[in-house]
Formats: sequence, structure tokens, C-alpha cells
Amino acid sequence: MEVWDERLDDLAHGAYEVDCPHCGVDLFVAIGEDGFFSCSDDYASWDDVEKTPLRPADPSRPAGVGKQLYDMARADGQSELARRLSYLFGEAACPDCATVFTVADRVVANSTSCR
Repeated sequence: MEVWDERLDDLAHGAYEVDCPHCGVDLFVAIGEDGFFSCSDDYASWDDVEKTPLRPADPSRPAGVGKQLYDMARADGQSELARRLSYLFGEAACPDCATVFTVADRVVANSTSCR
């Protein structure tokens, strides 16, 4: 859970930078006010960036720490936070190679490699 102590703040900002587990391209994953998508170009700088929609995790299926955080947010009446958590622990697809991956897994992998 140490990674999430550090990386949950990014959820408030609405974006994570990760890499594709297959082709290695750097990706932006937007979770929040800008939408719920992944892209390989800076979506804030370009209007015509290809965006691949994220798929939220099913909150009715247990999923470790993601389920715990989701349940805590719901219990505290934080429905928007719970919604964002469902996307953080859901799936994205690389727009360059179409590889599907779990967003949270890539956040953890990128956090570990930066230490």
C-alpha cells in the first residue's frame, strides 16, 4: 500500500504517466475532469490526440487494495472519488499497439522503477 500513499494524490490531479507494458511507449492516463482515457501524446497541448477510453473495474468483484479504497470512498460518501478509483483499478488500452493493461499495475510498476 506504500505506493498508493504516494500516488493517490495524482488521482486528485486527474492524470498518471505510465508506459505500455508491451511496446514501452509513454502514455498519459486521464482520470477525472478531462475524461477517462489513455493517449500517447500530451492531450493538454494537442486537440486531435487519439484517445482510447478506459474501462472501469467492476466494483462488485473483489480486487484487493482497489476494492478496499473504493469501499472506503463509498462509505465516506465520496462518490466521485469512488468513480475515479474504479477507473484507476480498471483497464486501459495502448493507442499505439492496442495492448490492454490494468492502470493500477502500470502505476505501481512505474513507481517501483523510479526508486
